[in-house]
Parts: sequence; C-alpha cells; structure tokens
Amino acid sequence: MLGMTLWATCASAELSIDGVKSDVEDVLRGFLSIDDLPCDSPRWWVGRRFRQAHAEIRQAMETLGFYNAQIESELQWTEACWLATFSVEKGPRARVRALTLEVDEPLATEPRFVTARKVEDFGVDDVFTHQAYEGLKDRLLDVAQELGYFDADFSRHVVTVDAESNSADIDLALAGGARYRIGEIISEQTLLEPELFDKYLRIEEGAYYDATDLTDTYKNLLQSGYFSQVIINPLLDLRQDGEVPLRLAVAPAPRRIIELGGGYATDTGPRVRGDLSYRRLNDRGHRAGASALVSRLTKELKAQYRLPYGDPIHEWLFTEASYVDEETDTADSRAYSLGVGRTKRLGRSWITTNYVDYTLEDFDIGEQQSGRSNLLILGTSVSRTSPIDVPRLLKGYSISLEVRGATEQLISDTNFVQFEGRGRTILPLGSRVRLLSRLHLGWTWQSKFEDLPPSVRFFAGGDNSIRGYGYQDLGPEENGEVVGGRRLLTGSMELDTLLKENWSLAVFVDSGSAFDEEPTFNTGVGVGVRWYSPLGPLRLDLAHPLDDPERRFRLHVSLGTDL
Repeated sequence: MLGMTLWATCASAELSIDGVKSDVEDVLRGFLSIDDLPCDSPRWWVGRRFRQAHAEIRQAMETLGFYNAQIESELQWTEACWLATFSVEKGPRARVRALTLEVDEPLATEPRFVTARKVEDFGVDDVFTHQAYEGLKDRLLDVAQELGYFDADFSRHVVTVDAESNSADIDLALAGGARYRIGEIISEQTLLEPELFDKYLRIEEGAYYDATDLTDTYKNLLQSGYFSQVIINPLLDLRQDGEVPLRLAVAPAPRRIIELGGGYATDTGPRVRGDLSYRRLNDRGHRAGASALVSRLTKELKAQYRLPYGDPIHEWLFTEASYVDEETDTADSRAYSLGVGRTKRLGRSWITTNYVDYTLEDFDIGEQQSGRSNLLILGTSVSRTSPIDVPRLLKGYSISLEVRGATEQLISDTNFVQFEGRGRTILPLGSRVRLLSRLHLGWTWQSKFEDLPPSVRFFAGGDNSIRGYGYQDLGPEENGEVVGGRRLLTGSMELDTLLKENWSLAVFVDSGSAFDEEPTFNTGVGVGVRWYSPLGPLRLDLAHPLDDPERRFRLHVSLGTDL
C-alpha cells in the first residue's frame, strides 16, 4: 500500500509522497494536475482537479507497467486550505507476452540491423513499460538511419495490454524504404592538396551512406594533426533521387607548437627540454620538428622532417639528424647521426619502422677502450601498446621488438647484429591492487666487441632497470670499470596498492644483468610511493641491492608512463 498526501500551506497545497521510490514519485508528480493548487482556488475548481486525479494516477502507473493499480482517495476541506489523500496499491507489473517485428527488404537483411535486433534488451518476458517500448522503436529507427534509410518509419505500431493477465502484446512493422547514397560532398578545405586530403576520407560520392564511414573520416582528419575541428553533416532536407549531400567543414590546427619543460630523475638529475614542431609546412602535409635536452649527463639535439607516404593515415617517411653528448660514470660518448626511415601502422595497434642510420661516434669506455666508430645501421622494429596509457591503468601491456645491424661491406668499421626486446604488463588484482611486470632483453652477435661504441652496448642499473644501483653501473668490467656487455636480461615485479585518490604504495623486486657469456644476476628490492600527476605517474622509490649488503639504500625518482 502506497500513501500520498497533499498538505496545504497558507499559500498552496504541497504534495508529499511517501512509500515510493524517487523515480516513481517524479512520474506521479508530473501527472497530477492537483499538485500546487493555491489555497484560494475556487472550491469547484479543486473538486474538478480531484476527480481527474484517479485517471491521472492510473495513467502514470500504466506508463510504469502497473495496469492493475487500486486507488482510493479522499478530499477534505479545512479553514486554512484543503487536503487530498490518495492510497495506491500498485499490483503486479505487466510483462511482454509477444513481440512481432516485420521489417521491409532490403533493411531486414542488413547485417548491422540484424545484429541490432538480436542484442535488443527489451523483448518477450521483460517488464513492459512505455519508456522501454518507445526506446525499442527509437533504437531501430536510429540503426536504420545510420545505414542510410532516412525514410524509415513504422507503418504499424500497436500495443495490446491484457490487464487481467498483466501482459502486453507488441506488433510492429517497419518500412525501411530505399537506402540513400552519398551525393555531393560539399567541402571548402584548402589546407591540404585535394589528392592528400581525399586519402583521409572514408566517404565518396555514389557510395551507400553509412554512419560508420563518417565516424572513421572524422577520426582520421582529427588524428592527422592538421585540423582542430571537423564537422560532417548529412543534409537531409536536401535529399532527393536516392542521394543525400554531405557538408564537410574543417578548421586548421596551429601550424607551430613550442613546448618547454623540465624534470628530475635520479639517473640524469635535473633536466630542461624544449621542442619546436611545425605540423604543416605546406599543402602536401610535410612536417618538421626540433628538440633540445640538457641534463647532468646528457646534451642532446635532434631534428626531424616527416612527410605522408602511401596511406597517410598509417604510413609516413622521415629523415632525422641528431647530436648526443653523454658523460656517465662508465663512458663518454659524442655521437652524430643522420638517418632515413619509413613508419607504418598495421591496423590500429601495431607500428613498424624500417630505417637506415649513419652514426659517427667518438667514445671512451673505462681506461682502455676508446676510438671512433663509423656505423651504417640498418634496422627494423615493431611495437604495440594496449590500451593507450592513462595516469593509472588497471590492465594493459606494451611490447617492442627491434633488430639492427651493420656490416663492413657498407662503410661500417665492424660487423654486428643485435636484437632487443621490451615488454610490460599490468594485471588487476582487485579494484585497488595491480601487478606490474617488466622484461628487457638484448643479444649481440659480434666477434670484435671492443669496436662497438657505447650506444650499441648493453648496460644495467638505474631507475628503469635495476633499482638499488646507479645508472649503467652494472655490466662486464675491465680494470674495475664497467664497459658494457654483449647481452642483457633484466626483469621486474611490482605490487601497487591504491591508498587514496592519486596516491599508491608499491613494493618491488628488480633483477638481471648485462653480460658477455654467463649472467651474474644483481637483485634490488624496495618500496615506493606513486603520485599520479597530470603529467603522468611520479615515482619515489627506496631500493636496496641484495647481493651487496654493504651498499646503502638508494633513492630513485622518475616520471613516466606505466607502459
């Protein structure tokens, strides 16, 4: 039993509803015309509204699927105002007994329409409400329109309710009409040459209209980086002769972007970085960029020129030049590089890169190894990250594989082939706990290892390698100096628990080694705190090396994504 009472105030009657959920209360308030009548309303007018209330309550309950509601009411007059009381017994809710849907060809056999019908969440034995019924019709019409059936409409839509059995029979007939094709594409873009711009489009004049193609076109244009806004609208009022024109409008993205930033990491100390990029040098979509990085260990200058190639959505050519001056505890190196390559995206996830890179590098490693290296390196890589990184992922992975090498037959000073692979995973252990794992391995085939510069040798230790040890502190030694190794194997396991919003606590173990023949594993364990800043996770770790108890705990600070 549900009781509703309208209490009068000095100015107007106030409706108070007890014993029902808020959604039912909102519906009843919307149907009752007696609600909020002023106290000075004429007696005959109040009485008329009161007599209407039965029908209004019954109508409201029927919209919610209650077709056997029992209603009792009483109207009382006082000196100050009036009081109306309603008691409603809801009864059982009606359910769908039968649902018939007839759809005209060719819409009936459209694969996406057939799929949409199968996944509908409203059907036989479900609770019947008018909201669910209208929702069913709207969804079917939406799918029809997404496929270009703009004239689709219901030629029959009948609902028969049997109050005695609390059941509803639904009979629908959908006339799809003809499927429209894309007519004139009205576009006034002048930023890119038409041939290049058209390669981003998944729509063409004369093709059947499909909203998915419009969505793909929208994404392609925005992700190109050339445009800040994209609008694609079918002009339905202008459709005729089985065609609908489309309006395509774009707004340019800023051509030049300047970014300045800084940071700190235990490995590199304070660092300052500046980036300059031109997203669009000309109407052929060419791009250029330059960056500079200065830290305690590294001075780096890079420049790149990139242009679309083949399918510009997934493929581009690039040339780049760089200068890197690095002074670590293990090696000093000055490297000049010039390279060209091609990057191609496979599907939506995998990215492949093929490149040729000429590097001239002067180096000193330890006290005995120094020289100048000329290497023409040919390489190929493939990588994937799923999903795109966010401040605190609960699940995901990344993988990258690369093979590179050089030969004396192609102006290089030495021969070598090298493989390097990296992998990271994040697995959820409940809603607040994550297990993070990391694996990094490398292998070099080379007979004269001393001829290889530091840039193609393997070192271990540091913030993103084995915590508890300094940056590049681990590897084969010569006269007590770390000189790097032919091979690398490092891994990490980390348990991360969310304490409160944007803060978590972690425990970890890192292990591995850079080596020539047989590995000698170094292991570090520790605890850490994570702050998920707008720039990415900031990590503060305190780690201790297990194989050298005399070493002190080492503090590691780093900023970067989990994947």
